Parts: sequence; structure tokens; C-alpha cells
Amino acid sequence: MSQATIPPKEITEELIEAFLRLSRADFTVRLPRNHKRDTADLLAMFVNQIAEELGRLLDERDASRAALEHGVSQLSEAFVQLASGNFTARVPRSERGDPLDVLAFLFNNMAAELGDAAAELHKQREVLEATIESMVDGVLLLDYRSVVQRPNSAFCRMLGLDRSAVVGARLGSLLVASEQMVATRLADEAMHGAVRGRTLVFRTASGDPLSLTVNASPQRVGDDGEAVGLVLVARDDRDLKKAQAQLQLSDRLATMGSLAAGVAHEINNPLAFIAGNIDFVMEETEALADALPEEPRLEIDKALKAARDGAERVRQIVKDLKAFSRVDEEEVAQVSLARILDAAVHMVRHEIRHRAVLEKNYGEVPLVDANEARLLQVFLNLIQNAAQAIPAGRADDNRIRLMTGTLPDGRAFAAVQDTGSGIAPKDLPRIFDAFFTTKAVGSGTGLGLSISHKIVTGFGGTIEVESEVGGGTTFRVLLPPGGGGASSADARVPRPSSPPARRKRVLIVDDEVEVGHTLLRILGREHEVVAVARGREALPLLAEREWDIVLCDLMMPEMTGVEVYTRAIEQRPELARRFVFLTGGSFDENVRAFLLRVPNGLVEKPFDARDLRTLVARA
Repeated sequence: MSQATIPPKEITEELIEAFLRLSRADFTVRLPRNHKRDTADLLAMFVNQIAEELGRLLDERDASRAALEHGVSQLSEAFVQLASGNFTARVPRSERGDPLDVLAFLFNNMAAELGDAAAELHKQREVLEATIESMVDGVLLLDYRSVVQRPNSAFCRMLGLDRSAVVGARLGSLLVASEQMVATRLADEAMHGAVRGRTLVFRTASGDPLSLTVNASPQRVGDDGEAVGLVLVARDDRDLKKAQAQLQLSDRLATMGSLAAGVAHEINNPLAFIAGNIDFVMEETEALADALPEEPRLEIDKALKAARDGAERVRQIVKDLKAFSRVDEEEVAQVSLARILDAAVHMVRHEIRHRAVLEKNYGEVPLVDANEARLLQVFLNLIQNAAQAIPAGRADDNRIRLMTGTLPDGRAFAAVQDTGSGIAPKDLPRIFDAFFTTKAVGSGTGLGLSISHKIVTGFGGTIEVESEVGGGTTFRVLLPPGGGGASSADARVPRPSSPPARRKRVLIVDDEVEVGHTLLRILGREHEVVAVARGREALPLLAEREWDIVLCDLMMPEMTGVEVYTRAIEQRPELARRFVFLTGGSFDENVRAFLLRVPNGLVEKPFDARDLRTLVARA
């Protein structure tokens, strides 16, 4: 038997009327059939069969009319109960096999099947209810007028509303005022087909706006698929958007890091021969001091020192860029908070200059175990925020103070203090929340402080903030002291005070021809120096001649410094300790792994002429 359902009200009324007529011995009653073999059709067929059979029985057995009427009355009463939804109704059987007994048998079987079908329908409804309730997304069942018939618990939690406040409400009334027309258009569109990925701004119980991503589909019934309502699914995807924004930011930082590394490398090579040649000219000028008039000599000294200072500033900026280029790395080392603060200042000095006077108050502070690039990212954000809190144009009236020190419990701290606009008390509890910003639209993502907080806590530290509207803001980064040891040196080369005077044989391998020429000028008077621009030119020289030191660039186009080193020591292993590598700061992973394996010295461009002479003298 096909699955039955509870008959609609119209069929129920027709059944009751038919059985009342049967109970009055009107056996001419007939119900129209739709021949669909559904519940209504089965009931009509059954009533008609009863009427026909009873009519025949009355014609044949007038004497048993009283018994027949009693049996019919029982059937009628049972049908009324069945039509009212009582599927436990049963008709007593005589077990004589007469027509009334057969009818009772048929009725009881039909009632049992309808009861099973109703129980299965109830079970399916419970499963559907449980499914809707278990969803983490909010669900609204709406009628064709966009009135809520059924919300799930997740939706009520999202808005902080009781279920009673949602049931019976129009969709538009749950939104902020500006979104109500949008809701009307969305409902009209969804009645004709699914709508996906739309954003609606709902109003929470506290009155705050809440953006939810919604999908809406028509609810269809009947064979013709008529749309009688909507199913709306709402998702709070703020965490997803946060993750996507952080991923995009990480991608941007990685791209900026790669660009910074490339720029640093390209700047360091010409900067090496600029600074080296300035050092050379300064030394030559000093040697010729007695031969030059005093006034032009002093002007030349000033000009050269200014040029050397400028080159040093560029070198420091490039060094800071190199640190920023490693923002995607997770290597933890002992770093100096003062050094990180200075590096951050170099990179945002242009934002500070027209807004405030920069003051530094660096106290004794231990090294901390952290990733240099990550901490640089934190202090870049804090110093930039401090500058942006101060309007441009009155620099003498405002201050940005950088402070370091040690707390009584041994923790290191670095503070960034400004005399800017301050933060409102109501905003202070939320400043580390993702996407929260008090800046104008387009001026910030609301992720800077959130990411900074995550970085600092990842190193076992905390960030504290104190602020007063109109009185400025102070951020303090607190970190546990490092595990001991000295700070990382800028070079891996010792500097003796009294280098030996023996003339050394020096091979220079660098694809930047001017770097080679500069090294020839710096070292050529005291040592025997040969410079080549390609690794392949260096290999036969390394195989055939004796060298006290080989100054070899790491990153060269045709053959890298690593390849030159590897090929050279295959033939002459004793050359391994003679190599000192030069770098403009750009490494790939293979070169970085190589440097971790070998103990050789590493000189970063631009180099200092005196340090280089000391290095060669020790070879």
C-alpha cells in the first residue's frame, strides 16, 4: 500500500457525511474518486464498496436489518475516529466471515497501515527538526509573505533573541532599517529560484548590526512544485573573513618581503663599491693632507664624510629591509628590542618627521627570544599608529617616545608613547579584536593590532595599553628574557687589533665588476689581488695557484658561490677554509641551508674598508 497521510479537512467532512447517511440506512451514498490511489481515493473506494455491499445485503436480508445497522454504526463510529486522526480505532469482528466481518477486517488493516504511515511521517518530521536544530548556521522557514514560521536555535543565538521574538516576524523587521528593501527584493527573487551568497545586515537584541551571508531557496509542494515559502540559511562567517584577510595580508607581506630582499640585493651591490670607493678616497685624501691647502682639504673631508654618512644611512635602511624580508620565517633567535625599535623608526621616519619630535629613552634590557622580522612587524605597526594619531603640521608640540627597560620580575619591555588623540574608553576593550578600527574608511584594515597581539603572545609576552582621550596613548610590549648568550653579531668575522703585515694572495669572485675594482683599490697596495667576474673563470685559478683567501660572492648568475666552493674543494679540499663569502643579502633556500652547514666567514655588502683589510690580514 502506498504511504498514507492524514486526510485533509475537506475529505474528513465528506467521510463523516457519508457515514452519517449510511447510519440512516441511506445506501445510495457515493463518494467521488480521483483514481490517484492516495489516501482520499482509498477512503472513497472503501466507502463506496461498503455502500454497495450494504445495499445488496439489505435487499437480500431484510430480516437482519437491525444487526446490519448495528454493524454499520460501529463502522461509522470507527471511521469518524480514523478521520479525526485516531489510528488506533478498530471495529470488532464476528469471525463468521460474513460481509460485515470482512468489512471490519479490511477497516482494521487499513487503520493499521495508516497508523504506520502517520508514525513514519512523525519520525521524519522529528529527524528534520533535529537536523535543522543541529545546524551551526541560522535557519529561517518563511511563508510566502516572508513571515517567519520556524527559526532554529542557531539563528536566535546569532541575534541574541528569544524564539518568540522571531516567530511571526517579517524578515525585513529583523534587519537594520536600511536593509529592509533589500530583504523584499531578495525574497521576491528567491521565490523564483535559489539565491546564494548575499549579505544581509541583521539587528541584534542589543541593537548592533550583524552582517550575515545568506542563501535562500523556495519551498515547493505538490506535483506542480508551487512555491509556498522560503528556506533561508544565514552564516556568520566573520572568522572565515578574518582568516581570509590574514591570509591575504600574509601573502602581501610575503610579496613585499620578496621584493624587499630583491631590492636590498640590488642596492647593496652598487652601495658596496660606492662606500668602498668613498673609504678609499678618504684614506687617499688623508695621506695627501700635507700636500693640499687647508681650506679645500677641509671641504673635501666634509664632502666625503657627508657622502659616507649618506651611504651608511642607505646601508642601515637596506639592512632593515632585509629584516622585513624575512617576515614569513619562523626562526627564533636572541634579539635586541632597542635594535628592533631603531629599525622600525628608520622605515617610518617619513611619517614621524612632520607630526612629532622623536625621543628615545633606552634603559638596560635583556635580549629576548623572538623572530626579528615578526617583532619588527609589531613595532612598525605601533610606531605608525602613534604617528597617525597626531595631526601633521605641529611637530614641535608633540612627542613620540620610545622606551626600553627591565621590570622587577626580569621581563623586558619596550614602550611606544605618543601625545596624540587617544582612544575612547568604550573602544579600549576591543582594540585587539580583528577588524576593529577607529580610523576612517580606507585608512586601516583593523588587523594590525590583532596580528601584533597574536605575535607577541606567541613569544610568551603580552601587550598593555593605557590611553586617555586627548592625552595620548602608551603601548607596552612585555617579553620574557632570552635564554642567555650575546646578541647576534653583524658579521661572522673576528677583528684582531694587530694584523700581521705579510703580503697575501687574494682572489675576488664577484659578478659585479665594480665591486671587484673597488676591492682591488682597497686591497691592491698591500696584497696581491686578482678579481674575476665569473665562477668559471675562477675555477682554473683555484686549481692552479695558491691563495691565502678567496672572497666569493654567493649569488651569481652563471655559477653561484656555492657551486664555485663545491667544485674547488673537490679538487683541493684544503681550499675550504680559505673561502669567505660576500653577500648582498638575497638568499634562496639552498644557499641558506649551505651557510648553516659550513663555518666560513660571511661579509655583508656594503663592507667597511678597515674591516676588510683586517679580515685579509688575518688570512
